[in-house]
Amino acid sequence: MAKFSEKQVEEINEIITTIAKEIKASHEIGARDRKILSGLLATNKIDKTPKFFPCKREYSEAIVSYFVKEKNNKRNKFSMNAQSFIYIL
Repeated sequence: MAKFSEKQVEEINEIITTIAKEIKASHEIGARDRKILSGLLATNKIDKTPKFFPCKREYSEAIVSYFVKEKNNKRNKFSMNAQSFIYIL
């Protein structure tokens, strides 16, 4: 896992707090670009509507890993590293 400075940790914690208000135990979490994810969901005939949260590319993997490891949410199969949006389904 990457090492982050104090300022970066504060930014990550702000994003985690925002996502934590919206996410439930049954939701899946991942990181992907909006347009690409919309196309993937349509192609695979998945009717769920994603909710997006903007973040810096360097933080996306740390945020998704936090929710997968600490909060026991499932990582969505379309999730990738270094993406500009975190989404929940």
